[in-house]
Amino acid sequence: MANKIPQEIKPKHYSDWLNDASTKRLLALEAEWLKSWLKQLYGCHLSYSGIDPSPRFLNYSRTQHQFRLGLPWAYQVTNCDARIEEAAWPLPSESTDVIVLQHALDLSTQPQKLIKEASRCLVPNGYLLVVGFNPYSLWGGGRLLNTFSSKLPWLSRPVSIKRLQDWLSLVDLKVEQVFNCAHTWPLLLGSSELTQRVDNVLAGTAWLPASVYLLVARKTVAGLTPIRMQRRHSIKESFGIPVAASSMQQTIDMRNKE
Repeated sequence: MANKIPQEIKPKHYSDWLNDASTKRLLALEAEWLKSWLKQLYGCHLSYSGIDPSPRFLNYSRTQHQFRLGLPWAYQVTNCDARIEEAAWPLPSESTDVIVLQHALDLSTQPQKLIKEASRCLVPNGYLLVVGFNPYSLWGGGRLLNTFSSKLPWLSRPVSIKRLQDWLSLVDLKVEQVFNCAHTWPLLLGSSELTQRVDNVLAGTAWLPASVYLLVARKTVAGLTPIRMQRRHSIKESFGIPVAASSMQQTIDMRNKE
C-alpha cells in the first residue's frame, strides 16, 4: 500500500532525514513559533511528542516540568522519558497542562485516537499545540509525486486542518489559532539563508498555501446550570397567624355596637 506508515521507522532513514539541510531549516522555523507560544503558557506539566531529536524550545516553557513521550514509530530513533502507545497513554486524566505534538499525527497509524488521548490527559483549559504537514500545499504536491516512496517525509499521512478541526470539536477542544508557515519548503531559493528569510516573511500568510500548519487548541469546560425544583402552592402563603372566620365576624359586630 502506498505511503503505509510502519510501526517502527528505520533509524538510518530517520537519521538521514534529520541531517538533511531542508529538514534542519524546517525544524528551525517551527522551533521559533513553538518557542513564542510556550513562553505564554503556564502550568505544572508539559508533554512533548514529535520528530525533533533535541527540542530546545522546551527550555522556554513556563511550565514547571517538561517530559518527552516516545510513540511507536519513534522506537530506537529518538530519546524520550517514556514509551507509549498511541491509543493508551500511561498518564492520569486531566494531569497535563500543555501537550505538544510535532508531526506526531503525520506519522501516526491512529491519529484520531492520539487526539482523543491528548484531550483526556489535558487539564480543563489546558492547551494542545499541533504541528503538521498541509496536504494541500507545495509539499503535498511533492508527496503525490513520491507516492510509493519509503523515505521521510514522503512516508507520512498528513491530516488536513479541516479534518483535525472536526476531530478536536468531538473532544471539547476549541481551536484558538491556526498559523501557516514554511510556504517555500522543501524548495531551496538560492541559499538556505535566503529561503529561510522568505519563509519568515510569508509566515502567517493565509491566502498562500503553506507546507506546514501550527494549530493551538484549548480544552473547554462546559458550564453546568443548576436545576431548581419549582414549588407549587395550593394556597397563598401569608406571614401572619391564621384567624378563624367566626372570630373575625364577632369582632366586627362588637365594633359596630360601640
